Amino acid sequence: MESRVTEPTLLLNENICKSNIKRMAQKAREKGLLFKPHMKTHQSAEIARWFQEEKVKAITVSSVKMARYFANHGWNDITIAFPANIRQASEIDNLASRISLTLLASNNQTIDLLENNLNHEVNIYIELDTGGNRSGLKIEEVEKIRSLIKSLQKTNKLHWQGFYSHPGHSYKARSKDEIMEIHQSVLHQIRQLKNNLKTSDKEYEICIGDTPCCSISENFEDVDAISPGNFVFYDLMQAQIGSCQIKDIAVAMVCPVVDKYPTRNEVVIYGGAIHFSKEFLEDPHIHYGRAATKMENQWQLLDDETHLKSLSQEHGIVHCSPDNLNNYKVGDTITILPVHSCLTANLMGTYMPTEGKKITQF
Repeated sequence: MESRVTEPTLLLNENICKSNIKRMAQKAREKGLLFKPHMKTHQSAEIARWFQEEKVKAITVSSVKMARYFANHGWNDITIAFPANIRQASEIDNLASRISLTLLASNNQTIDLLENNLNHEVNIYIELDTGGNRSGLKIEEVEKIRSLIKSLQKTNKLHWQGFYSHPGHSYKARSKDEIMEIHQSVLHQIRQLKNNLKTSDKEYEICIGDTPCCSISENFEDVDAISPGNFVFYDLMQAQIGSCQIKDIAVAMVCPVVDKYPTRNEVVIYGGAIHFSKEFLEDPHIHYGRAATKMENQWQLLDDETHLKSLSQEHGIVHCSPDNLNNYKVGDTITILPVHSCLTANLMGTYMPTEGKKITQF
């Protein structure tokens, strides 16, 4: 496969990817959870079909454009897990005429504008902020939550489905114990919310959607649905925090070596920030990716010293241990596991499977 690489290429190991999908789908079934996987990581109709092999019926996306793409490929139950953008009301309305569409809202202005600007019915999740401090209402803002529920119950085109939360602060954890602390905090907040809403006779659904908590947790009490996304590929960030092992990472960048500097133990690769993004980790060096080799249908990291040290637009600088430096010459390729597969996949736009034809995104 690497012999065909002439420019930065994102390799996809289909077996690992399908194994990740199967494992998460099986967990959802065993826990009695609806599984609404997020498509934002892979953004591909072909990979989405692998979810259908696991009987997945509903999906989650991050934009109206992405929802339209997957609707055009036969998906009929889609949640847009991003605050509803009223300036896209016409596009939202068109989608709602074709599929079962669920939107996120956390203020009365959005509710009023959707009701007045849509001709077709949509479902609404009230978005909760369970610690990520990005968007949504805090659990303790119970009066605002009650006000939103009352507003939704008075509308004709909006149907309150329940609550959605992406505990994105779990990505800042650095161990399984820290992930579990965050997950327990989320479950506690959900219980608190349910206690506060005991006077409501409306049944509702609670959906959470982060990969770390969904990957390692076994307790999903009071949760009805999960919508993780990154687990489909995983990456070095997920491995560092304990969500997965290196063997679970399904994608790797393969980049041509274009120059070599033995005096500083470095090679220059064709592969920069526009391919990898500028997300970095420190373990033990600050790096933008780790060099790896393929061993028995999975990736194996090289020594800690061999890492993607720096990035500019097209250039990447890989610092090597003396032993590994001798393994590379100009014209070779080097395999780098990405720090954040969602961003790398989005930048690359296509995948080269270890078997089969190139896979494209929307």
